[in-house]
Amino acid sequence: MEDLFAIEAHRFAAQWAELPPEHFKAAIAAAKAERALRSQEIVLQMRLKHDLEVQRIQADKEASERQARAEQERAEREATAHREASERQARAERDRVEREATAQADRLRHRRHVLNVSTGAVISVALLVAGVLVADTAVWLSVILCGPSLLALAKVYVLQKSDPDDMKILGRSARSATNAAASSQPPQPPV
Repeated sequence: MEDLFAIEAHRFAAQWAELPPEHFKAAIAAAKAERALRSQEIVLQMRLKHDLEVQRIQADKEASERQARAEQERAEREATAHREASERQARAERDRVEREATAQADRLRHRRHVLNVSTGAVISVALLVAGVLVADTAVWLSVILCGPSLLALAKVYVLQKSDPDDMKILGRSARSATNAAASSQPPQPPV
């Protein structure tokens, strides 16, 4: 193969040797101009490839930045949704606990009220029974047991209220019953 190129090169050289030198100079100038054009064409092609590669790299970079931003936004949305779901769940749990605590407090309040009413009823009945039993022998004691003290104790246990006036009334009635008992003569023993 090298022989064919060498033979072809010798044949071209022989053809150029037959031409006058002006033709040779013109051919060399044309060859130089063609070579310069070819060199410029190669440089332009390389610049074009370079610019295209820079654009491709820039587009890839922008695409990856867009993808990273989209991924970050998605992660932020997921985190926000998770946080909101956790807050809703915590709020629901807190509301449930508050409802249970309120229900338990209501149950305890109702129990205490029933106990107070029952205690007030038992004490009232006991005072009435005691007042009736001692009415024959000590009227003054019967008045104390069945009078304002009965009402004051019932008010304390049933209504869970105790006014200072109640105690004053209770004290006055006890004094008046005591004064009445002291002024009355003890009953005559049966014969």
